[in-house]
Amino acid sequence: MSKSNKVSRKFDDVYPAIKDRFCKYMEASKWCNVEKLTPELVALWVQQMSLWTRSAFKIRGHVYALCPHPELRNAMLEILTEEDLEDPRVGMNHRELLATSLGRASGQSLEDLKRVKPLPTTLVTFDILYGIANRSWIEGIAVGSGLERVLQDSGYFGFEQRRLQRDLGWSDDDVKWFSGHDEADEEHGAVVNLLDDYLQDEAEWQLVEEAIVESGIAWWILFDGIVDAHQQGIAPVEGRSCRGLSFQF
Repeated sequence: MSKSNKVSRKFDDVYPAIKDRFCKYMEASKWCNVEKLTPELVALWVQQMSLWTRSAFKIRGHVYALCPHPELRNAMLEILTEEDLEDPRVGMNHRELLATSLGRASGQSLEDLKRVKPLPTTLVTFDILYGIANRSWIEGIAVGSGLERVLQDSGYFGFEQRRLQRDLGWSDDDVKWFSGHDEADEEHGAVVNLLDDYLQDEAEWQLVEEAIVESGIAWWILFDGIVDAHQQGIAPVEGRSCRGLSFQF
């Protein structure tokens, strides 16, 4: 790395542009512009979100394996443990938290959600995320932590919680998947700041910015695909279509 390429930038320097770009995609998404949620649409959404909780931790596992720095690996391991094994704040992992709140409220049990198949756009989302995480450990940390950071800071979780309670009359317990791991999301989203101690090259910070923005685009592909599937009767995929990258890790 040449001296001219060395910079003193930190994550907080690049984050405002990341958040601004993410919020623009959020505002334009079909999902966030649904006039009123219906029980049928929300049930489909919960099903695809259950696939997220069953698969997203694998991204972080892959990042853990790729990352050369013990401090960052330990941080990713803590996230992995809470997402897949148990978050001590709620006494269960986040997959179970979704099932006992959003799942129960939409009439679906944990066993029901285990049988869910992905929509085509859900597969596309996972493949994009795994592809980003596989490009470099830097981009992997950006996806594994940065996406949670911008999702929380954008106000998406609060927006979704209020909308479910307004449109479907759900209780605080019904939307506990959002409120139940606020603290965890805040801590998970802070891991990306640890990159400050490892990155000095402007090009590396550009990788971080683009990785988080791309992962945000993938998130809205998943959600907009749910709207399209509900409106157009698009069925989940099975068989060979499920043997993509995201279901092989």
